[in-house]
Amino acid sequence: MGGSVEVSGLTKSYGRQNIWRDVTLAFPPGEITALLGPSGTGKSVFLKSIMGIVEPEAGSILVDGEDMVSAKESQRLQMRKKFGVLFQDGALFGSMNVYDNVAFPLREHTRKSESQVRSIVMEKLEMVGLVGQEHKVPGEISGGMKKRAGLARSLVTDPDIILIDEPDSGLDPVRTSNLAQLLVDVNTATDATMLVVTHNIELARTMPDNLGMLYRRELVMFGPREEFLLTDHPVVSQFMSGDPDGPIGMSEETDHRSSDLFDEPVDYSGPSGTALMSRHAGARAIEVLPRQLEPRSGEVRPAQRRHRERVAAGGARLYVADDDERDRVAGVPLLGAVSRALTVVGDVFALGLDTARATFRRPFAAREALEQFWFVVSVSWIPAILVAIPFGAVIALQLGTLTVQVGAQSFTGAASVLAVIQQAAPIVTTLVVAGAGGAAICADLGARRIRDEIDAMRVMGVSPVQRLVVPRVLACIGAAVLLNGLVSVVGVLGGYFFNVIVQGGTPGAYLASFTALAQIQDLWVGEMKAVIFGFIAGVIACHRGLNTAPGPKGVGDSVNQSVVVTFLMLFFVNFVITTLYLQLVPGKGA
Repeated sequence: MGGSVEVSGLTKSYGRQNIWRDVTLAFPPGEITALLGPSGTGKSVFLKSIMGIVEPEAGSILVDGEDMVSAKESQRLQMRKKFGVLFQDGALFGSMNVYDNVAFPLREHTRKSESQVRSIVMEKLEMVGLVGQEHKVPGEISGGMKKRAGLARSLVTDPDIILIDEPDSGLDPVRTSNLAQLLVDVNTATDATMLVVTHNIELARTMPDNLGMLYRRELVMFGPREEFLLTDHPVVSQFMSGDPDGPIGMSEETDHRSSDLFDEPVDYSGPSGTALMSRHAGARAIEVLPRQLEPRSGEVRPAQRRHRERVAAGGARLYVADDDERDRVAGVPLLGAVSRALTVVGDVFALGLDTARATFRRPFAAREALEQFWFVVSVSWIPAILVAIPFGAVIALQLGTLTVQVGAQSFTGAASVLAVIQQAAPIVTTLVVAGAGGAAICADLGARRIRDEIDAMRVMGVSPVQRLVVPRVLACIGAAVLLNGLVSVVGVLGGYFFNVIVQGGTPGAYLASFTALAQIQDLWVGEMKAVIFGFIAGVIACHRGLNTAPGPKGVGDSVNQSVVVTFLMLFFVNFVITTLYLQLVPGKGA
């Protein structure tokens, strides 16, 4: 029998907008439950709350007795291994083919040999009808194939709980029916607890054992399919019939309380606070109970048998929310700009600490780190050189002019070279790394975020910090250190050339002043800054990518924010480091 999920008093808001409040229900183990509701009622948010990806303000979610809400992230990663999740668009990893996508959970969490992995993967691909397509990447297959591949991936670890978000999205009616039949067959074979979030009426009428509906920030009804579909509740009746006339309007602002359609108050009664709907003659009710989907094998699903016994014994009762309670919205005060800024700073700092800790955990994504390092260097080294030449030239020309005016031409080399090594090289290097490599990292993670790849990774019990953030931050650090040395050399040579050729400086004096006044610490401080700046650039780019708002605009905004914030942070941190260095390390000859 599948795992148990018990939701109690769950409340979620974004700013002042309450999504839903005080939601309480339990998914009968092994049975299929469908959650319905008009668009924008927070069905997908509810699903992600069960996964532990979205954190509600109040309530609890007990998964086999463990609370997902109060658990630490490390505990959630373990609890999520009980889940198999089919995301709305499949959430396949774009860099992997179908086979590797399906094999991913097995390779991450088991010690199975590659032959065993192949056997399981091909079995699941055959189940969903994708044998022969395993070599294709997600961009080469249709939306329906992506969903079936996502379903295969969710089944390879034999999960106790399967969560399915909008299985009919983007599919034609025939493929929707085939997928529904496939889900019924999967439930028959695995006896896993299944929750399907949908607004497909036909699927909701024929597939699940239990039905629930979210409306106006409440769970308005939840219970056995037999009672749910025969109710005369106006909201449920209108939604299930698709009638334009009723309490559900075009938007939530035009929705009405269901009791507004009754000529007299609704009578609620029931033991232990359970509300039962009385029949009203004026309400439209679904008069015929549609036939439920049966497994292709013709046998009765174990969950269906238990469900019928539970209903016959009176253990399954229909819950209906009180309309008078529905308009009481749980308000969350609007955070001010300062509070939001402090929250973001705290989140960035926390991600930095998590990255530092995860660097020393195993397994380490060495291949990913090397690929990211090569990518960041490849897109940064030419711009870094092109920027380093004028930087070194401007510093040498400016200092050369100044030293001539004060009669200290012999110190031109020391001043310009130290300025390049200590200040210009680390700043130039990291600005280029952040502007080229960091922006690309942010865009990549942001695109993964809006395709649900990040959430899919979390659900499979894989830490995105360890798998994605650590390799990219280390790549930024390594690229910053390497390019810092390159920029230092190019900047010094550029300064030397313009000072000697353009300003007529003495080559020997330029080099002699540098060797006379420079210290080995001056070289190390530049590399130390490169390490710190590279870390900052990588963490900020990853943070903005992981917290991207939905849509292409969200990705673009995140990229812009990551570059701007990194630039501001670099100049501030550079000031702090330089001040401390000058105070703590005395100059040569002092």
